Amino acid sequence: MASDDARSSGRAKFTASLVPIGFLLLGVWICLEALQVPFGTFRMPGAGFFPLLLGITLSVLSLMLLGIDLLGDAVATTLALPVRAEVFYLIGAIFAAVWLFERAGFTLTMVLFLGVVLKVLGKLGWTTTLVLALVGSLAAYVVFGRVLMIALPSGILPF
Repeated sequence: MASDDARSSGRAKFTASLVPIGFLLLGVWICLEALQVPFGTFRMPGAGFFPLLLGITLSVLSLMLLGIDLLGDAVATTLALPVRAEVFYLIGAIFAAVWLFERAGFTLTMVLFLGVVLKVLGKLGWTTTLVLALVGSLAAYVVFGRVLMIALPSGILPF
């Protein structure tokens, strides 16, 4: 009986390690692809600058999660099964955001996306959801549209 528990614990630990390994491979692939395009400088970043930073960040976070899984009792702490409806809401929100992005514009799409995700997955109240969705999407617009001067689709809004 004890060997069955040890075997199932080892199998669960291996399964829990697959996710960070997958994200680590994805991060390395993103870094390799980002190195194929111009990096630019810190003052004038090229097309490969942000993908490389994101790939490095994903790789480091994956290594940290893999370390947690291998060193600790990761099965009890990281193995969580999502509620099926929430997963479908998130997938639907992502597809809706992709479809709306060019049509409705960046700001409106992000307000709607953040609102749905915060309300459904965050289980926050309406006031908190609306405030965070508005502030988050406007902050993203200021950072990407004004500070980094990235052309964002305006859609039906003038900004």
